[in-house]
This record gives sequence, C-alpha cells and structure tokens, in this order.
Amino acid sequence: MTDPDPVAALAAQLAELRGQWARSQGEIGVLREQLKTSTSEVAVFRVEVKRLRAELAEAIEARRLKPPPAPWWHVGPEQYQAMRADLAQWVETFLVPHYRDYLVRLPPCLLAHPAAIWEVSTLRAEWERIFADPENGDLQGLLAFHDRWLPGATARLTAALGKCDEMTGCQLTRRYS
Repeated sequence: MTDPDPVAALAAQLAELRGQWARSQGEIGVLREQLKTSTSEVAVFRVEVKRLRAELAEAIEARRLKPPPAPWWHVGPEQYQAMRADLAQWVETFLVPHYRDYLVRLPPCLLAHPAAIWEVSTLRAEWERIFADPENGDLQGLLAFHDRWLPGATARLTAALGKCDEMTGCQLTRRYS
C-alpha cells in the first residue's frame, strides 16, 4: 500500500480553500453594496432627522414666544395691558373684518369685561391652533370653530353683556361707579 501523495492532498485542500475564498469574496462584495446602500440611507435619514429637529425647535420657540391662550390670572398690570392691547388689535384686524355678523350684537365695551377677555382670547388661541401651520390647516378644527366655538362664545358674551348698550353705557361702569 502506498501512502497518499501529500502534494495531491495539499492541492485538494488548496482547491477547496480557493472555492471558499471565491465565495467569501462574493459575499464581501454583496456586503459592500449593502453597506453603500445603507450608508446612503443613513445619511438621508440623518439629514431628515436634522431637518425635523430644526422644525421642532422652531415650533417650540414660536410657541414659547406666544403667551398661553389665557394667562390673565398671573400677569402684572403692564403685561395685562400689553396683552389686552394685542387682543384688541386681533379683534379689530381679524375678528371684526371676518366675523362682523357675529360681533354686531356685542357692545363696544367688549374688552372692558374680564369674561369677554377670557372668551375672546380663548377664541384666538383656538384659531391660532387651527392655523398654526398654514400649509396644513385643520379643516375639521375650522368647521368646529365655525359651528361650535364662535357661535357659543358670542352667545355667552351676548348674554353676559346684554345690559351694555349705546344708550345706558357699560354695565361695569354703572355698577362700580
């Protein structure tokens, strides 16, 4: 019996290793392509996260700069007057031109009444919430505003301020003067 040829055994092992190496090279090529694809996807994902982070920071900052809907209970006289003036400007520049028919029943002393200030500032906050993002207006919110919030607030204000009129003046000045 002859011993197996060591060179032939090594040649067989070498052929097997070459096959494994070729398969490994193919698998490495596939992994390289996957890495390139995932790297570009990760880069796109990172850019999107960065954009969303900036957008969120802007929204938070914009919200921080606006006072809460009705912080009337904890502001000093100066801030109260500034907020009331801002609210009066919103009433004159937005509410009156767009919703005049609703406001016709309300007296001119509307914002002299704390209850009216609360109602109107809450209406304003809801309006701003609905249209905070002009590109993505909330149609359902707008319909609720027109169907529920605006008529409800004006009905409550009409009832509360019904004794104020042009002839007798504001009920607050009559009551406390």
